Amino acid sequence: MSSQGTPRAESRILLAVFVAALAVHVWGVTFNWKMPFLAGHEFRQSQTAITTYYIDQQNNFSLLYETPILGKPWVSILMEVPVYEWAVVGLSRLTGLPHYLAARTITLTCFYLTLPAAYLLLGRLGLAWPRRLLILALVLACPVYIFYSRAFLMDSMAFMCSAWFLLGFVRTMDQRSWSWLGLTVVAGTGASLIKSAVLGAWLIPAAAYGAWLLWREIRAGQGWRGPVQVVLWGAATVAVPLGALRAWVVYTDPLKAVHDSAWIFTSENLTQGNWGLFNFKALVSGDAWHWLMGCWDLAIMSRWLILVLLVMGLAFRSSRRAVLGLAGVFFLAQAMFPYAYAYQDYYFYACAVFLNAACGFALVGLLDSRVPRWVCAGIFALPFAGQVVAYRQGYLVEQKIYAEGGYPYTNAIRDLTPKDSVIIVAGADWAAMVPYYSQRRALMVRNGLEWDEAYLHRAFDHLAGEEVSAVVLVDKLRENRRFKELVAQHFDIDLSVPAMTWGKVEVYVPRLYHKGIQLRIKSSLRYPDLVLPKSEADNLPTTGRLPISPAVGRNAFFAIKPAPYEAEFQFGLNWIERGPSAVLSAHPKSDLWLRPPAGATKISWSYGIFPGAYEKPRDHTDGVEFIVEAEKPDGQSRRIYYRLLDPWAKPEDRGDQHVVIPYAPEPDEVLRFSTRPNQNLSYDWAYWVGIQVK
Repeated sequence: MSSQGTPRAESRILLAVFVAALAVHVWGVTFNWKMPFLAGHEFRQSQTAITTYYIDQQNNFSLLYETPILGKPWVSILMEVPVYEWAVVGLSRLTGLPHYLAARTITLTCFYLTLPAAYLLLGRLGLAWPRRLLILALVLACPVYIFYSRAFLMDSMAFMCSAWFLLGFVRTMDQRSWSWLGLTVVAGTGASLIKSAVLGAWLIPAAAYGAWLLWREIRAGQGWRGPVQVVLWGAATVAVPLGALRAWVVYTDPLKAVHDSAWIFTSENLTQGNWGLFNFKALVSGDAWHWLMGCWDLAIMSRWLILVLLVMGLAFRSSRRAVLGLAGVFFLAQAMFPYAYAYQDYYFYACAVFLNAACGFALVGLLDSRVPRWVCAGIFALPFAGQVVAYRQGYLVEQKIYAEGGYPYTNAIRDLTPKDSVIIVAGADWAAMVPYYSQRRALMVRNGLEWDEAYLHRAFDHLAGEEVSAVVLVDKLRENRRFKELVAQHFDIDLSVPAMTWGKVEVYVPRLYHKGIQLRIKSSLRYPDLVLPKSEADNLPTTGRLPISPAVGRNAFFAIKPAPYEAEFQFGLNWIERGPSAVLSAHPKSDLWLRPPAGATKISWSYGIFPGAYEKPRDHTDGVEFIVEAEKPDGQSRRIYYRLLDPWAKPEDRGDQHVVIPYAPEPDEVLRFSTRPNQNLSYDWAYWVGIQVK
C-alpha cells in the first residue's frame, strides 16, 4: 500500500473527520469533569484511589504501600508498582487539585501522549498522514477511550508506555539503534510494572513482527549471523521489562501468600483465576462470549457493525492483511485473558485500538476500491455513528449522573468517627468504595469468608491495638447472627441495634459513640437518608460510665494525655470539627477519668464554649462549670480546679481558655475532668480542646 500523497480533497475531508472526532472526545471526556463520583467500575477505581489516599497521607513513596481494605497487615495488596498513584499525589500537591481531578488529568494526558506513537506506527504500516488521522479519529471516537480516559485507573499510563514500547521495538529491530533500544526498555519496563496485562496485548504484535524478521533472515539463507542478531536485539528489548516484572512478582507474592485474605492476589491466582490466562474452558464458554460481545457493544460499537466492517476489509485485497493482523491482535488479547475482558469492560482500553485500526484499514480499502464516492461516504459514516450511539446509550448515561461519591453512611462514618480508626465491612466482598469514601482503613470480609470462624478469629485478633469505630453489614450479612456474635466477642460493639441504617446496610458503632453519633446525625442536614433505629440509648439523659480501651484512648483522645480510661457523657461522646482540627463536645453533664503519671507537677487544660451559645440576645447559656477533681478508690475526693465560664455576661470568657494548674498526685488517685450546668442545660455547648497531665 503506497504511502505517497493522497488527493487534496480526500486529505481535507480526513483532516476534518479527525478534528471532529477530537472535538467529540474532548467534549465527552470533560463532561461532568469535576464530578467526584468515580463513574465506571467504581470497584476498581476506588481501590486505586484509596492507595493514592494513603500514599499521600503517610507520605509513603516506597514499594511497601498500603491498600488497607483486607485487614492487617495493611501492606498486602501490592498489585502494581504505584507509579500512577505517585504521579497523582505529585500533581495534587503541586496544583492543589483533589486526587480524583489530578487522576483524571494524568489519565487524559497519558491517552493523548499515546496518539503520536500510534501515528508513527501507522506510518510504518505504509499509510499516508491523512489516512493515519482517519484511524486516529476512530480511536478518539471509541467509547472506551472517552469514558475511561477520565478514570482513576492506571490503564491509560500503561497504554501510553505500551504504545511507545511497540514503536521503539519496531524502530530498534529495523535500525539496530541503541537510542531506540533505550526508549523501548524504559517504556516496556514502565508498562510491565504499571499494569502488565495492558502490555500483554502489545507484546502480541511485537512478537509477530520479531518472528517475521527472524523468518525473513532464515529464509534469506545467508548464515547464522542474521538470525542471531534478530534474536539478540529482540531479547534486549524485553529482557529488562520482563525481568523487572518477574522481580516484582517474586517480591510481592510472598507478602500476599501469607495474608489470610489477600492470597487470592498472588500472580498464580490472578492469572489463572481472575484473568483466566489461556483458559481453554473460558475460550469455548458461551457465557464468557456473551459477556465479551456485550463489552464490545458497550466499549467499541455494535458487534454486528464490527463484523460488517471486518468482512468488508477482508474483501479488499489492499487492506486484507492489515485487517486480519490487527483484528487478530484484538482477539488474541481476549484469548490471553478471557475472564478479565469478559467481565470488566475497561480492560478493552488495552486492545480496542487494534480493532479500531482494523476497521480503519477496512475504510482505507474502501477508499482504494472502485465503489462510488457517494456510497463510500455513507459507509464511512457508519462506524462513527455506531460509536456515538454506543457512547450515548452506555457510558454517557452513567456519566450524566452527578454524585459526590459514596453513600450517606460512609459520609457519616467519615465525619463522625475518629479519623485513624478502622472499620469492619461484611457483605460487600472486597469492593473498596466503603473504606475509600469513609476514609478509613478496613477489614473487608470477602464473600464466603464470613462463615469461616477460624479466619474471622485470626482477622479480628490482628486488629488488636486498633480502634474499630464501625461495623458495616450489607444485605444478607445483617442476618448472620454468628458473625455478629464473633464481632461482639472481640470488640466493644453492641450489635443488637444498629446506630444507623440505609437501605440494606446496617452500621454498628461502639457503645461509647452510639448516642453522640445519633445526636449529631439528628441535628445535621447532611444525612437526610439515614434511618436511626430506636434503642434504649435514645432515652436522655444517658447514665453509666463506659470503659475506654487503650486503642480508643490513644486514637480518639489524641489531644488528651495520658489517655482516659473511662467516660460518661450525658449527650453522647462526639467530636466537632472546628477549623483544621476537632474538639471534644462536653455539654454538661460530661465526665472523663484518667490516671495521672507518677511525678506529675501540672495540668494543662484548654476548653471553651461555642460562640453559638452566647451570640443570641435571648437564647443563650447561663454558664458552664469546668471542674477537676482527684478521686481515690475509697470514694474520697479533693477539688483541684473549678471555674464558672459565663461568656454571655463576661466577654473575657469567650473563645478558648487555657489554664495551667499546679498538681502533685497522691497514691492511687485518679483525675476526673467534668462539666456541669450553672442553673440549666440550655445552650451549654461546652468543648474541650486538650488536656495534658505531666
